[in-house]
Amino acid sequence: MRVFIGKLSVRQFLALVCFFLPAFIYAQSSVQSAVMQNYTFSYSIVEAETESVEFFELARNEILSKAPLNGGIIYALWMPAEKSADAPFAGLSVNQMGLMLAWPNDALQQVDALNQALQSIDSVATVSTRLFEAIYLPAGLSVPTMGGFYVHREAKYKLEDVDEAVRLSIEAWETWEPHWGVTVIGLFRELGITADFANLNRIVWYPSYDAWRATRNNDDVESANRFRQRRGLRIPDSDSGIAIATDRILP
Repeated sequence: MRVFIGKLSVRQFLALVCFFLPAFIYAQSSVQSAVMQNYTFSYSIVEAETESVEFFELARNEILSKAPLNGGIIYALWMPAEKSADAPFAGLSVNQMGLMLAWPNDALQQVDALNQALQSIDSVATVSTRLFEAIYLPAGLSVPTMGGFYVHREAKYKLEDVDEAVRLSIEAWETWEPHWGVTVIGLFRELGITADFANLNRIVWYPSYDAWRATRNNDDVESANRFRQRRGLRIPDSDSGIAIATDRILP
């Protein structure tokens, strides 16, 4: 899932995100859980051709300062996180940024329009955006945590096992979060999959990479047992369980 942006087109990209659709509202407060039925989330990764600190500075100073797009909400902007070189995570690379938007279901056609516009920018090679529905979103359309270490982990389950995997997750998090001082941001299910499995993506905040490492030896018995049961439901293929690590670009 890559979007390539050269030095000369970084500002073009930011201007596009800020002004392409005329009435976008940035999410800054919690929304009732009913939002899970009313919104669909797009998840894209933007990759610059060169390593560019300026890219993230512009994102912070320009994208987040605008009130731009029509019918959608900027849910989160993800940036590379500090971690050990041997950490078991894919991306984000230093020249990548994740862009996650929440769209009212009656405005989903805007996602295709945004993709087409992105593809028209000079130096853009590909645009690949996936759509997700929220299964568990305790803070609504706000992200309640600040900077830190966000793990985005995907896992595949048989359709008949999805409800059980979700139940085990939510029950485990009740003790796991306060035990370790971490926060589950949300659990999302990928849309548009025609195979006989479901792909779930959970996003969890840790204060740091070291805090994430500490949780690997989970001594919270209640959550450890439920996580073990959940692992038993996961489809054991090469893509299931893949994770990326990010930080968050703050408003």
